[in-house]
Parts: sequence; structure tokens; C-alpha cells
Amino acid sequence: MVIAAPPRLLGEILVQERLTTPDMIEQALARAKTTGERLGEALVALGAVTLADVLRALALQRHLPFLGRDELPSPLPLVKNLSAKYLRQYTICPVSIEGNVLTIATADPLDPVVVDDLRQATGLSVRLVVSVPDVIAEALDRTYDGAATPLQRIVEGMEDESGAGGEEDINQLRDMAFEAPVVRLVNLLVENAIEAGASDIHIEPFEDTLRVRYRIDGILFDQESPPRRLQAAVTSRVKLMAEMNIAERRLPQDGRIRVTLHGNRVDIRVSTIPTVHGESIVMRLLDRGSVFLPLEKLGFGPRTLARFDALIRRPHGIVLVTGPTGSGKSTTLAAMIDKIN
Repeated sequence: MVIAAPPRLLGEILVQERLTTPDMIEQALARAKTTGERLGEALVALGAVTLADVLRALALQRHLPFLGRDELPSPLPLVKNLSAKYLRQYTICPVSIEGNVLTIATADPLDPVVVDDLRQATGLSVRLVVSVPDVIAEALDRTYDGAATPLQRIVEGMEDESGAGGEEDINQLRDMAFEAPVVRLVNLLVENAIEAGASDIHIEPFEDTLRVRYRIDGILFDQESPPRRLQAAVTSRVKLMAEMNIAERRLPQDGRIRVTLHGNRVDIRVSTIPTVHGESIVMRLLDRGSVFLPLEKLGFGPRTLARFDALIRRPHGIVLVTGPTGSGKSTTLAAMIDKIN
């Protein structure tokens, strides 16, 4: 049996590459114990190395490619479910998509959470490369600041509706809800959610922002959101589609919408609840074309599937299916019953 050699220490790599000295490594380690910084952060803070030096060393340690400014594509490839806001938040950017593999440039190759999030959001395998934060930020600016998204094109030119919503503005709210840009905006949010395989759409007003999130496989992902000034128009449109009372903004309401996308009929359960900054909306998407999946398509490994199949065929006992909202409990139960029958 061949035992893989442990990865080289970061400090060892920096010294071997003649980027710093053993004495400076000792000083940085002492500082890191006091401040809680990583070794690389401590070295940069002491002026011993640059951030680019640290990232190159991390790339060597992890056997990952390091990409400079001229090696990132321009513009970057656009990837569904990866908004500019999300990419900037984690200082990452897509580099390429080849088959089922998404290559991502990151300034923090030690963060495993981002890789898991990317897999969940895109459904692709993720391959990491390393780059400097400034280089990633510039690539994102070149791509997203120069190209308007469908949502941005709809929002451009829409009037400021932030003043609507008082008791005397019911007719104005109704008129806004039927305006073509508002109709296209809400339709876009729903269509994008369905195409992304989301189970829920959350539209949440805050003091300065209107936050849109999709729940995909039980996890909430931030999406590109309309400006806060359009909150009243978006809320009114959704409530009218769900046959709710747009004049009632102080009590929770429930409604239902039925839409057809690409030949698939989708039922949408809508719930609104008042908050300090306006009404929060949750839209549960029920795609009748994708409700049923056979047990073999739910992602079980061969051994687990065989064991699970044997358990559900026993004439006694109970099987508990648990999980957060939108995680697939009903889908799993339906697949189990179909398998038994």
C-alpha cells in the first residue's frame, strides 16, 4: 500500500521559494497565536510577504493552478444560480465549464463551504484554481458591470414606486400590478426559480433592500434582486396573481397561482406575512411534472438503495423521513409507496 506524503507546510514552501525567512515565520506564528490569524494573514500583516505570495504558496501546497490577471477569461462565463452578488461576497469567479465540471477561481482555497455551496447551486462538479482577490474583482467588474442582466433590463426605466402603499393608494397599487414591466419582472423571478429546480421563492423586504432567495435542495441561495423601491409593485403583482386582497397589509394571507412553463403545469402556493418593512412573501413551487421520481433516481448509492429497498418491504416497523422545508420528504415517500406497490 502506497501512503501519500503529507502536504508541505505553508511556511516551509515560502522559505523554500525564498519569499521569506525562518525567523519571519517564527514571528508570524507568534503573532497568529495572539491574533487568531492564519499564518499567511500574519505574514502579510508583518509585511514579510505579499498576499499574492501566500496564495501562490497555497496553490503549490494544494496542487492547484494559480492564475494571474491575463489568465482569467474576459468576459467570464455566466453560470445559472451564481449571481454577481454571491460571487463578490465569496471572492470567487467562474473560469470555465467543461462537460459536468465547473472551474472556479478562488482567493481562499481552504474554504470547503464554498465548494459545497457551488455544487448544490449548480449541480456540477467543482474544480478550484487560485487567484488574487483584486484580480477576481476586476474580472467580475468587467463581466457584470458591462452587461445588463434580464432583470436589470426590465428594471431600467421603471418609475420609482416607493411612495405607493398608503391607505389611499389601493388603485395605484392595482395599476402598478398590471404594468408590463412589473408583470415581466415577477414572471422572470418565477421562471428562473422553476428552471433552477427551486422549491420555494422568498421575497423579503428590509430597510434598504428587497431580498430574493431560492430554496434549492433545502438550502436558501441569494439571487439577483429588484431594487427596494419596487417592493410595493412586486408584492401587489404577486397578491393579485394569487387572488389575495391587496388592500390588506396587516394580516397574513394565503393564495394559489397556476402557471404553465414549457408545457409543465406548476402550482404555486403563496403566503404573505406583515413585517416592519413591508410584507414578506413565500411562494412554494409544486411542479406536477417533476413531483414523482422513482426511488432509483433519488441519489442513493447502490448499497444504501438495496438496504433501503429491503427495509420498506418488511411487513412490520416504521420508516421516518425527516428534513427541512423543500428537502424532498414528500418525493421520497411517494417513491417508497410506488416501490412497494
